[in-house]
Amino acid sequence: MITFITGNPDKLAELQTVFGSQVDVTHRSIDLTEIQSFDTHEIIRHKLREAYDHISSPVMVEDVSAGLASMNGFPGPFIKYLFERMGDNALYEIGAPHDRVEVTCTMGYYDGAVEIIVDGVQHGIVVAPRGSEGFGFDATIVPDGYDQTLAELGTAVKNTISHRHQAAVKMIEALKQRGIC
Repeated sequence: MITFITGNPDKLAELQTVFGSQVDVTHRSIDLTEIQSFDTHEIIRHKLREAYDHISSPVMVEDVSAGLASMNGFPGPFIKYLFERMGDNALYEIGAPHDRVEVTCTMGYYDGAVEIIVDGVQHGIVVAPRGSEGFGFDATIVPDGYDQTLAELGTAVKNTISHRHQAAVKMIEALKQRGIC
């Protein structure tokens, strides 16, 4: 059993959809210290160790980075703090019209000995908010290859193309390669 540490039920639901019966995962909400760094792998390593110290069993954490082309990749991993101050439309409000965005989900696993870190990346453009499904910036990002926002595409489509989906698929592969699941 792997404990996914999150206080966000939407992230948990998305992850469980991808994992299905392949990965036995439960969750706990623990307020982890989030160090400040542009290096998402450094952030994840710190979260993994802290989460493991709390529960002393295999843990999984993730962090999202969203970088705008017009701002040289900013806010990147600081997106959480931007949303806390400005709301879910923050990328649209600070970016250039139809700004390119790179969204990365960095996901990590740690069991006290084995550490796995993977990235799932989605590219797209930022638009005025459209659609009502999803959470976070889903209403403002049109992924490459589509003409609708993630919120317009809906959860069923989003959960097959998102940055989190890509990271979860890579995590499943890495866990299987190491015989963990």
